[in-house]
Amino acid sequence: MGTGNSAANAAAQQQAQQQQQIQQAVTAINNAYGSPQRQAQYQQYYNNLNQFYTNQVNQQEATNARNLTFANARSGLTGGSEAVDSNAQLSKDYTQGLLSASQSASAGEAALQQSDISAKNQLTSLAQQGNYTGQIPIQVSQAQSASLNNARNFGNANSLNNLFSGTAQIYQNEQTAAANRAAQTSPIGTLYGSSAF
Repeated sequence: MGTGNSAANAAAQQQAQQQQQIQQAVTAINNAYGSPQRQAQYQQYYNNLNQFYTNQVNQQEATNARNLTFANARSGLTGGSEAVDSNAQLSKDYTQGLLSASQSASAGEAALQQSDISAKNQLTSLAQQGNYTGQIPIQVSQAQSASLNNARNFGNANSLNNLFSGTAQIYQNEQTAAANRAAQTSPIGTLYGSSAF
């Protein structure tokens, strides 16, 4: 009877030790994903992505502002109420662009966090089954690196499209009006140039 008790005690001790290892692994996973360092990485990622998108908005704004200035000058509208309206549209598009940049950066940060949540859940499930309990720090490190590597592609895959469609339409309208005026003043061709005769 003593042999049976000692086998049962050994099995219970082994089971308790395995449960302790599982609990330690789960705690290590939770600590890794909830650490201040990881939270700081989320914030840094958001800041970098927001800067990336804001630079896109600024580049688009500069291009559209230049096009609008030339279109207004070509049409003789510089300083007039139509130029003021055009600049108001440019300002509205710019503000909307900055908002889109911030929203896109938030979406990127949320995608990174969701990737971490999925990895954390998967690692926790493996740890609870007794798998990788001794290798959890390595597994966590690899999973977090994979999430960050995937996040690097978010900005490129989700670049902002033309945010200045309102301003671009004004520019296009001015270009069309200038072409129509040119056609009215020289319907056949230039004084010296190519006519159809």
